[in-house]
Amino acid sequence: MPRPGIAIVLAAVVVAGLPAFADTGKPEYEKVCASCHGMEGHADTKKGKKLKAADYREVAELKGPDAVEHIKKTVRENKKHRSATKKVSDEELATIAQYVQKLAAQK
Repeated sequence: MPRPGIAIVLAAVVVAGLPAFADTGKPEYEKVCASCHGMEGHADTKKGKKLKAADYREVAELKGPDAVEHIKKTVRENKKHRSATKKVSDEELATIAQYVQKLAAQK
């Protein structure tokens, strides 16, 4: 016979973990990307303005199903991202890309 207490405990564990999952990639983003793209992805920092960094709200490729791959490719191939490329592994870049996609979706 199923035990409803176990289901409730599992549901609570899953729900409690959601906020942490939602911010996956945020610490890496803050460390590597925020100095140019800003904390909210608006590229409104002094350094971002100087480098003409992308405002995530204006990049259509960040809103589609291929956004994560687009971000990974851009960071690895764009000359402006050379210093960032040296600082992140492929795994870290994937989590950053997921976080950037979340920022791009916010208006």
